[in-house]
Amino acid sequence: MPRKGRGGERQGTPGTAYSNRSDLNQPISTVPNQEYGMATQQAEAQRAVPMGASPVASAPTQQESAQPMTAAQGKPLPRPSQMPFLEPTTNPNVPITSGLPFGPGPGPEAIPQTSLSSKFTNMMAQGNASSGLMELAAAAKNLGI
Repeated sequence: MPRKGRGGERQGTPGTAYSNRSDLNQPISTVPNQEYGMATQQAEAQRAVPMGASPVASAPTQQESAQPMTAAQGKPLPRPSQMPFLEPTTNPNVPITSGLPFGPGPGPEAIPQTSLSSKFTNMMAQGNASSGLMELAAAAKNLGI
């Protein structure tokens, strides 16, 4: 039997808050101590597009809080608040186009290439590998990539 139209008839009334839609049932809230007129503008924007539910922050696991991820050189990565954006470069003699297929400096051949299957193997060695990751690793290995 052929379908008639896309999705069928709409059930519900526009502008109505439904109990199963928590994203539409959020109260309108504004930031205190804003410039004149900004709170009204913020409230109007929330009426036009309601705010979604606030994400629930989860506590970091013991492994995550122990130390930040490390770079390829084995150095710990700095936190965003510790990034040295205003400091001079640590590689003054390396062209900015190094690793690109154009401009001065070595091209893409200077970037070490690792296979996708070896990357998946390294991720699985860290523990807590999901079944999806195991399937991707097996597929990459079977494809030889």
